[in-house]
Amino acid sequence: MLPRFITAFLRSSGETGVVLMEHDGAQRVVIIDREALREISSPPRVDETRLQENVGTICEIATSKMLLQPQSTFSPIRVSKDDIEAWKASHDTLH
Repeated sequence: MLPRFITAFLRSSGETGVVLMEHDGAQRVVIIDREALREISSPPRVDETRLQENVGTICEIATSKMLLQPQSTFSPIRVSKDDIEAWKASHDTLH
């Protein structure tokens, strides 16, 4: 079964976003660093609105990582600026 989105929020420090997903009966924590949030936003801005606007893309990247790089269900999944750039590059070639 594919991972399922539960919720997303920006930490009060504003340094990272958090997405909770469920996969194989376990909740998975996805951490999105500040630079990744800036990279995914247009115009670049790090706030709760940008996180919520781009949660679909973040979940797509996290799902790929969960399925292609299985880890312990207790290990957080990290989404970095490099992951966002790779996602953008792969989608540019498809369009």
